[in-house]
Amino acid sequence: MERSHMVKHQHQFQAKGRLIVAIILNSLFMVLEVVFALLAGSLALLGDAGHNFTDSFALILSLIAVMVMSRPSDRKKTFGYHRSGIVVAFINSLAIIAVCFFLFYEAGRRIANPPEVRGGLIIIVAAIGVLVNGGVALLLLKGREDLNIRSAFLHLMGDALLSLGVVLAGLIIIATGWNIVDPIATLAIALVILVSAFGILRESLSILMESVPRGIIYKDVLSDMNSFPGVNDVHDLHIWEIGSHLYALSAHVSMASDSVDECQDVLRKIKQMLLERYNVTHTTLEMEGDICSPGCCRFD
Repeated sequence: MERSHMVKHQHQFQAKGRLIVAIILNSLFMVLEVVFALLAGSLALLGDAGHNFTDSFALILSLIAVMVMSRPSDRKKTFGYHRSGIVVAFINSLAIIAVCFFLFYEAGRRIANPPEVRGGLIIIVAAIGVLVNGGVALLLLKGREDLNIRSAFLHLMGDALLSLGVVLAGLIIIATGWNIVDPIATLAIALVILVSAFGILRESLSILMESVPRGIIYKDVLSDMNSFPGVNDVHDLHIWEIGSHLYALSAHVSMASDSVDECQDVLRKIKQMLLERYNVTHTTLEMEGDICSPGCCRFD
């Protein structure tokens, strides 16, 4: 147990270090992109900088999540501090959506009257972006066994591909002189960011509303629990997500046997099944005889 704790602490320390380096590199490049986007007059480059901002924020959230995991619950925060990252993600997603609609408006204005854009400068900065985002993603790849780190890795790889798209837009501008390509590229980048932001908004809102976690089917859990010998009925079943991939469950279990030892053994097996099959780590089961009939404990 002591060795397992030390290994877990070491992995968390390594994850923190990688995330801090990733945040610093990504933030520095974001500032560089904003400066050169203004110099080049490129809205596409500015839009990509906006996406880099969301990347930095996503990395910060990942860092917070790693730090929060090691913070114990207390008498006021009995479930710990896992929801803090979810609340921040919800607020941040709303801000990102607002930025996207601003980019849509500005791109539409520039499509109607395209300004001159310095394609060469765009290519240089965006190419650096491909290297920075790709390099940071590879840095996080070393911690891919952690789902939190893996999601940050995928996010950065997506941004590297977007920077590659800006490079292509710059090449087209140099080759053809079509400055309209810049706002069109902006629309494409903003659309990708918007889809991502809506995904974060939907997922964070679902967790805050204590919905059944994504990937878990309510009726399947109910059926699996009812399938145990000695169980008459399972009702008042609640499944929710405390934080990212941290699942909790509570239910009333009506037992056939009057033996406390037999009932406790069945409940222990149910908890083990929920842990192994659905990754539910916090389970509360209330054992009942004839006290509560099905349907009388609904949370209405």
